[in-house]
Amino acid sequence: MTTFATILVNTSWFKRLVGRSDGDVQSDEDQLPTVEDRIGYDGSLDDAAVIGRSPLSYVAAGESVSPFVGKQIENKLAEYGLEEIEPEEWYSLKIPLAMLYDMRDEYGDVRMRNMGQNVPEHVEFPPELSAVDAALHGIAEAYQQNHDGSEIGFYEFEQEGPNEGVMTCENPYPCEFDKGLIRGVAKKFADNPITVEEVGDQCRAEGGQRCEYRIDWI
Repeated sequence: MTTFATILVNTSWFKRLVGRSDGDVQSDEDQLPTVEDRIGYDGSLDDAAVIGRSPLSYVAAGESVSPFVGKQIENKLAEYGLEEIEPEEWYSLKIPLAMLYDMRDEYGDVRMRNMGQNVPEHVEFPPELSAVDAALHGIAEAYQQNHDGSEIGFYEFEQEGPNEGVMTCENPYPCEFDKGLIRGVAKKFADNPITVEEVGDQCRAEGGQRCEYRIDWI
């Protein structure tokens, strides 16, 4: 695994986590599935793209749940035209999103949450990074750097105390995947159990534009 020399939004581990490197998007418009009817988030994904490291990390996260789940993810990506994924190539974001929503619909929220939580397990975190709040802020900033597109949305973390804060997720990813991802990142740096609870007055799974999660790491 690559050794990482720097921390926060410029680090390779954040880029591997939510994926980006400069390059050209690789996609076949005829193969792109429709995901708009399965998310509440209101934003066009027509020009949205993600680096290949991102769907590859989803395969690895699925394998951490079980070999069967990892194989299912590979098969679903292949169905949508992603069979030989290059880590540094760009692909339409619609394809891995469609895979994630398929997995959610077929296997439920718990498995989707477990997938998200396992993504950070396949990232080598820099030794200099030791604080939960810094890691959570890094997710929020890295998302904007690591996805291309005019309406891809955002993550935004607001710390509300020494060991608590709220993450706003206004993006096209499944709710439970985000919830697991947040928990997985926080667990890397917390000495005590993590709680991630959905708060707020709307939810993407119920047609809302965003989800909000309160994170406690005391």
